Amino acid sequence: MAGNLVNSEVVLLERSQHTNAVELLANAFSNDPLFRYYCSENEAVRLKSLRWFMNLMLNYSYPINHNYATAGDLKGVAVWLPPGEFPTSQWRLLQLGFYAIPFKVRLSRLRHALKQFDLMEEHHKHDMPQPHWFLYLLAVAPAHQNQGIGSLLLQPILQQADADGLPCYLETSTERGVRFYQRHGFEIMRTVQLTEDAPRFWTLARSPQRT
Repeated sequence: MAGNLVNSEVVLLERSQHTNAVELLANAFSNDPLFRYYCSENEAVRLKSLRWFMNLMLNYSYPINHNYATAGDLKGVAVWLPPGEFPTSQWRLLQLGFYAIPFKVRLSRLRHALKQFDLMEEHHKHDMPQPHWFLYLLAVAPAHQNQGIGSLLLQPILQQADADGLPCYLETSTERGVRFYQRHGFEIMRTVQLTEDAPRFWTLARSPQRT
């Protein structure tokens, strides 16, 4: 996949970058409210669970071939699922090891974690029945945040979605994330809180923009 440019600054993630990409994603999401709630309070244990989870998600998305990264040094990663790839294939996830998730979350919150997955998928199916792009993952290495890298990584698919007249959809669990995506044309569809002590999450959608 080397040399497979999307533009001069964003390229397709290469398999040789997999380990570094997993580490970047795990570190970027280590303080995400949902992961802090469902995974261990111990940071080292939580990072280990996050590495497992990000490894699974990247391996799931490689055949779809919409994993993007910064050119040169790996500073950020964006993973998109194109129209027709949602809902995700439960069989493929099981083949990749999703059955191990009970060992990656707090046992006391396992039932809520599984319900959370189901609820997010239910809202997604209900609110976006039409063909659309789904932002599966977006992360910037902590040392490179607030430099415009997240915005840069969004551009290839936002531009393609606009050209094709297709909406985009995503989920986030931080107010900062909500504000960031709103600057790129996304609008809040739902604000959801599974239980009183659980963190909120937001679903957002972006209609195709006129160029």
